[in-house]
Amino acid sequence: MFYAQNPNRRKHWYTLLSIGQKKLLLIIGTFITVLLAALAVLVFYTYRALQYDVERVSSGCGVSMLYDSANRPIADLSDSESEFVPWNQFPKHLVDAFVAREDESFFEHGGVVYSSVLRSVMTNLMTMSYEQGASTITMQLTRHVYELGGKTLDRKMLEAMLAQRIERHVDKQTIFAQYLNRIYFGQNCYGIGAAARLYFGKSVKDLDLVESATLAGLVRAPSLCNPVRSMKNAMGVKKETLVRMLELEYITQDQYEKALSAPIKLAPAEKVSMANSSYASMWAGRELDNLRADFGDNTRGLSVVSNLNLEIQQYLENATERALAAVENPKMFPEEWLKTMDSDPEVAGNLRKSFESMARPKALKVRGKDNDLSGLLQACVLVVDSRRNKKGNVLGVVGGRSVSDGVDRWQHSLVPGRTMAPLLFCCACLPGGEDMHIVARNAEVTGLRLGYDVVRSFYDTLKLGIELPDREHERDLYNGLYSLKKLDLARLLYSIQNQGKGYKLNMVQTVWSSGQKALYAYEPEKAPEYIRRESAVAVSRLSPFVYSEGKPLVLNATLPRHHGQWTMVCNDRGVAVFVWMGFDDHQSDIAASPELRPLLACASLYLARDVHAKSREILRAENRLKSEEKKS
Repeated sequence: MFYAQNPNRRKHWYTLLSIGQKKLLLIIGTFITVLLAALAVLVFYTYRALQYDVERVSSGCGVSMLYDSANRPIADLSDSESEFVPWNQFPKHLVDAFVAREDESFFEHGGVVYSSVLRSVMTNLMTMSYEQGASTITMQLTRHVYELGGKTLDRKMLEAMLAQRIERHVDKQTIFAQYLNRIYFGQNCYGIGAAARLYFGKSVKDLDLVESATLAGLVRAPSLCNPVRSMKNAMGVKKETLVRMLELEYITQDQYEKALSAPIKLAPAEKVSMANSSYASMWAGRELDNLRADFGDNTRGLSVVSNLNLEIQQYLENATERALAAVENPKMFPEEWLKTMDSDPEVAGNLRKSFESMARPKALKVRGKDNDLSGLLQACVLVVDSRRNKKGNVLGVVGGRSVSDGVDRWQHSLVPGRTMAPLLFCCACLPGGEDMHIVARNAEVTGLRLGYDVVRSFYDTLKLGIELPDREHERDLYNGLYSLKKLDLARLLYSIQNQGKGYKLNMVQTVWSSGQKALYAYEPEKAPEYIRRESAVAVSRLSPFVYSEGKPLVLNATLPRHHGQWTMVCNDRGVAVFVWMGFDDHQSDIAASPELRPLLACASLYLARDVHAKSREILRAENRLKSEEKKS
């Protein structure tokens, strides 16, 4: 039976809604939910931002310190870090260059450009990455001041809230000045004042448009784009900055064209007034320069713990000057040398008399009280740990007569001569020693037996990055008559004495931020076989090495073309000491003086033995102290 539907039947409330109305309700509900969630996030990050002290923005930037392996302070890493350049010292084109490059709406926004943030978030969500940033100058300053590391959405949100809070409490000029005084400019250089001196030898107020555009351009990749590292890259970023300044009408077309075609003129090295507190700080600075990617924006007020040994470093510096003074003045013979000469007092006494009676070149300059370093005899010394699990650690370094000249001679080149013979012999010694007969006492003869292609191919595997003699000058290749950096020569010889393993000569161990946040920790990798083990072991007992059972291994060679003297003294599971002694200008008359050769041969050897013995003594004393502490 069919029953008709009652038209007066009461309907439920939800039947009044159509399908379209339901969707509208859903959209409204979703919008309210998102709005509440956004409000909650806003409240959460605002609360977190309130926990930070805004006064830190206007405070000093902090000085980075270098410590030895026992956390004893050694030196400031950059004396320039304490310099602060105020806003009124900034030329207009410098401000315009950084604003155009980094934040074109800096003087209008309140710390965050929301359209840029939204675009950045959308791009990153679509690409599932964090490639797109949206940082204003204020946000970049926030990262520097509060050590906000890591590319995460959480950091970005906190950074944005802090930037807005800073903008409410700090004026734009202070923000901009703090930003320029904190950022990294490459070459271990922090702050605009240090950068102006390092690259252009000027104060900030004297920077021109070309220099300002260059500095503004390189800050995104300071280690790659600074003009010392790559002039090509520096010219590229200068152009990018100038193009943007022209688009924003900060400069005219005429100014643009003149600045674009103008070269980047670097200050002569002798006119750069960058202060270095020690050779150790110079070395650590270079290592830090290669680690910037690990630090993020935490670049000021660092605490750098090194492998250095403070006692060895101090002894090394004093011993080097004593040795150089003894060459210049026979009455300055160091008593410390007697301990390492011979156990027989009579023999040692005769060696002393022999050294003191050697003729000195009449033109040999003696270091005076005025600290005039020009034309002086120089030396650089390196102490490297050879103990198990510590191989390759730099324990001490000296790069010349005085750090005040700003020159680390370990970065300079020499002509290695017969000191490269061991490398040539390694090429000849095949595994098992079945072809040992091909090694002759003369490196040239050995090279001729091997042939140019074999030797050149072997040297190419060492990746020295140097220009080797061509086939027409193959004898120069075998005799070591080419330029090689002093530090590279030390690395090569060190690898031979460590069974061919390519240990890095490393100084920096750990790096901490000013807020005691760990930024970097060195993790020693398994050393690769730089030279075949069998070859290195066989060659380490051949000339020009001098090997005596139970005594340190010695190499003492006069370098060709008046490049000075090279000495190496090392022992297994102890320390390796490398010494170069000579003149910066190897073409000078004094460098070619015939009286100089025997003097340098003795002084370099005695210095290396002295430093080697003292370094081992210091390390043994430390080991005894550690053992006693464990027992107690």
